[in-house]
Amino acid sequence: MNRVFGLFVLAMVMVACDTEIENISLQVPVVKDAQYYENLRAYKKSDHQLAFGWFGGWKAAGTSPVKYLRNLPDSVDVVSIWGTWHSLTQAQMEDLKYVQEVYGTKVTFTIFSHNMSNFPGNFENVAENIPAVAKAVADSVFKYGYDGVDFDHECSSGDLFNKSVNMTTLLREMRANLGEDKLICVDGYIEKITEEGWKYANYAIAQAYGTTAPSFLQSRFNTVSKHISPERFIVTENFESLWSTGGAGYKDPELGTIPSLLGMARWQPEEITEKQHKGGIGSYHMEYEYNHTDVEYKYLREAIQIMNPAKK
Repeated sequence: MNRVFGLFVLAMVMVACDTEIENISLQVPVVKDAQYYENLRAYKKSDHQLAFGWFGGWKAAGTSPVKYLRNLPDSVDVVSIWGTWHSLTQAQMEDLKYVQEVYGTKVTFTIFSHNMSNFPGNFENVAENIPAVAKAVADSVFKYGYDGVDFDHECSSGDLFNKSVNMTTLLREMRANLGEDKLICVDGYIEKITEEGWKYANYAIAQAYGTTAPSFLQSRFNTVSKHISPERFIVTENFESLWSTGGAGYKDPELGTIPSLLGMARWQPEEITEKQHKGGIGSYHMEYEYNHTDVEYKYLREAIQIMNPAKK
């Protein structure tokens, strides 16, 4: 949310955190001072529905703002680097550190959890090497200063980590190497993760692409609901294809047809208590939303506001 658009107070509202500014004239820009960022970081630590996204094309170089993490809405909670996440330049390291320390944003990187060939290190693709490859991944997390790792778990029958015992071992070893403070996320075939595996992973991220109704989201949650609480379940839309419309046409029971990302923001799993809520929402190739000509990342901003309305 770093590029001021029209200097409207709408920018402040979409942050979804309380900056204690009230009765601002619509023509006065939001003051992003030390107190603003202190409140923003406090908001990130509070109990709320998360904003997540896979971010591609990260360079932290050149004049294009879309290449920088710091130009994402500062109310985004978790970003996972999509594409090259290693061999970072000094500029990327500084960009990463900035969003972590100033915004309180957590940044992970995505690895395809098919076979050992997708992991750092030149390991033979056998189960005996799982502890070693888990340590290699953890070493990369610490080397570059990431906040954790996201496993894109879309295996076929012949893949090493398609066997549940192997994936469970990987998650167990990852937690042992990372400690309790780092994030472990799993997206893709989340239903293949065992009950034990979910003891080590923090979030199940459903690729609920093209969602058109609440029942579709509920069915995705039902595949993991025996093992995790709603607060650990995040639903995402495909913005590589659907960024311009905010997703597919989603039939909301109260509002009628709305963009699916906004429907996801409004949706909550069935039979939860008043104190419970889903983990949050997100988008694949979130950076595509920078292309909106009116407000960059406008659907993501609106989804955040729906889930976590800013205090007025």
